[in-house]
Amino acid sequence: MRIIYTQSVKSQLYKIKEYITRDSREIALRHLKNIKSKIELIGKYPYIGKVNTTANNPSIRDFVILGYKVIYKVNEKSITLLAIYKYIDFDESSLEEIG
Repeated sequence: MRIIYTQSVKSQLYKIKEYITRDSREIALRHLKNIKSKIELIGKYPYIGKVNTTANNPSIRDFVILGYKVIYKVNEKSITLLAIYKYIDFDESSLEEIG
C-alpha cells in the first residue's frame, strides 16, 4: 500500500531530526532512515498496529517504532500517517482524523 505522509508528520519527523542533529547529524540521518524503513512495514502489513484507543475506530491504528508512536489511518488503497511522537503529554484528540 502507498504511504501518505501528512504535513504534520513531515514536520514532526523534521523536528526529530533537528533534535538529534544537535549531537550528531550523521546519527540523526541514520535514525530517520531507520524510522522510515520501519514505517514501510505498515505499508506491507496495515493491521500490524493496534486500534488507537482515543479514536476507537478500526481504521485508525498505532504502531511503536524505535520508541515513537506512529498513528495512521488505513484507507482502501493507502495508509495516511497522522502523527509520530515520543512525548507522553501529546494530546491525540487534537488530531483532526481522531478528534
